[in-house]
Amino acid sequence: MMGKLIEFFKKHPIIKTLVQMVIVFFLLIGITLYGLKLYTRHGKAVLVPDVKAMVLPDALRILDREGFRYDIIDSLFIDEAVPGTVVEQTPAGGSKVKEGRIVYISINAYSPRMITCPKVVDMSMRQALSLLESRGLNDVRIQEVPSEYPDLVMGLQYQGETLQAGDKVPAGSSLTLLVGNGVPEVYTDSTTDEEAPQAMDTESLTDESWFN
Repeated sequence: MMGKLIEFFKKHPIIKTLVQMVIVFFLLIGITLYGLKLYTRHGKAVLVPDVKAMVLPDALRILDREGFRYDIIDSLFIDEAVPGTVVEQTPAGGSKVKEGRIVYISINAYSPRMITCPKVVDMSMRQALSLLESRGLNDVRIQEVPSEYPDLVMGLQYQGETLQAGDKVPAGSSLTLLVGNGVPEVYTDSTTDEEAPQAMDTESLTDESWFN
């Protein structure tokens, strides 16, 4: 049988060439599909372990054991969470992903992140609020104070204390922005008030001496 096939291909070289091309074509397709399967791990999905609220060493140990890579991308400060625990993860626990996927982790810091206060005095209220927001200071209360310049920032306070440019406050702090109300402060002249009674006494003495 094999001899007849060889003899046939010798008599028909064009057919022989075509058959060889078809075989090579299917071999290339098979090799390509196999390579893609190895590269993408097609069809093999695994569940991401839920490591939220775990202390960081335990969370990393579980991810290692399950064959996941990890990357700690952020450190937050949340009062309600235990310091040093995982507060966010991506992909979320229970998600189906390919093996070897990177799990991105955010942990709760042991102390709040400190933010440097910028110089806002003599700025307009809008400029100051925009600058503070760009620094991550979003909780700002406006308090109007006497000043002939409306909407001009007169100061910045934290817990009743005046802040200077360069001072540091914890992230998430509530600040008070002192802004002029356009009404200058009125100062009373106490000297005039004190002299008035004395003048009256002098007049009364003069009147009494006249009767005597």
